[in-house]
Amino acid sequence: MTAEDTYLRSVERMLSSIAPEHRADVLEDLRGHFADAEESGRPVDDIIRGLGTPAEIAERAQEEFGVSLDADDARAERAWRVLHGAAVIIAVLTGVVVAFIMPSVVGSAATVSSDGTVTVTDTTQTLVSADGLWVALIALVPALVAVVPLLVPRAARLVTSVIASILLTGMAIIGGFTIGGFFLPTALLAWTALFAWLSLRGRGVGLGWRIVGGVVTALPVIALTAAFAGFPGRYADTAGPDVQFSAWGWPFFAVVLALAVLIVFGYRSAGWVLAAIGVAVMVFGLVSGELVAMLFVWLGGIWLTVGLAHAMTASRR
Repeated sequence: MTAEDTYLRSVERMLSSIAPEHRADVLEDLRGHFADAEESGRPVDDIIRGLGTPAEIAERAQEEFGVSLDADDARAERAWRVLHGAAVIIAVLTGVVVAFIMPSVVGSAATVSSDGTVTVTDTTQTLVSADGLWVALIALVPALVAVVPLLVPRAARLVTSVIASILLTGMAIIGGFTIGGFFLPTALLAWTALFAWLSLRGRGVGLGWRIVGGVVTALPVIALTAAFAGFPGRYADTAGPDVQFSAWGWPFFAVVLALAVLIVFGYRSAGWVLAAIGVAVMVFGLVSGELVAMLFVWLGGIWLTVGLAHAMTASRR
């Protein structure tokens, strides 16, 4: 096999994502270049260097003609864009709320009455009010990191997605229980988007994927129930070891467990409902100003990630 044949075969493999007629046009054009080079006596190696690597030709062809995806690849593409797009949206929402809305800085103010009595009251401020607009820029860095894989060419997606996911995870871990911890759901969505994309392009997802989703969905509720004998204890009617569920606690508990079971059985609608619950819990955590706000954000982020991942990969309605 000549160097020309090897090169053309490599290009043809790299062009598998574009339409057959466009692939044929590109290969025919390359053969023309080789024919012209042969007539003029130019070495084959020179013409190959001038044309570029097969990957470079494939990237230019994809930009010119677009990408033609088969059913599995199209499904993987859709799942990745929805999940990673959700990661960007959640990062923007979290950054805005953390910087501009959430009461994060606690202080105190003392007042002296006419009779000399000193009254100390607690005060709260948002991060922007306390430290200025530069904090908002810092809070939006995770969103900027998350959006990069959506902007680069498809050929660079894997590398940029892995790098972005690692950076987002690092921010969440290093930030710990400060503002960085609120971006853990963004990191979860980014990793899940990457895993779903790779899995759907390969062997797909199966029962193991659904079982993991169901267990992860139910586990927080079961853990809270075991710890506080109610879901959650702060909303129960009484305190202590005999805490009972409030009127809405039991139905909510049952709904989450039912969704976990439906996810195991592969019903896509259960994923959409769980994702909506996850968003609601996250929003509650972000705007509540409670000490356990971050736990609500993490819990909602887990349910949003599992629900959305299942909705984009499940086969049943």
